[in-house]
Amino acid sequence: MPYELPQECPHCPEHPDFRQLDDHIAAAHHDLPPCTATLDAVRVVGVVQCAFRVGHRSGDFGDWHASKSVAPRGRTVWNDSVQGATPHRAA
Repeated sequence: MPYELPQECPHCPEHPDFRQLDDHIAAAHHDLPPCTATLDAVRVVGVVQCAFRVGHRSGDFGDWHASKSVAPRGRTVWNDSVQGATPHRAA
């Protein structure tokens, strides 16, 4: 049986199982508006939207984003400075 590392929630110190991170964010952080960042990764997966909520942690090259988990492929992860990225736009 493969060992899976827990994934830290980008909004709190919780470490839900990686298969439950999206559900954790939807339930525990439902009061935060969704992140609107997208990545146009046409050659790989097409256009993907960030699965996190507004206020997730930043990185050295802008905010880090990740698509929803699609097992067994996992997530597409990017930051604001990568080619094809559209950063979050506040309403």
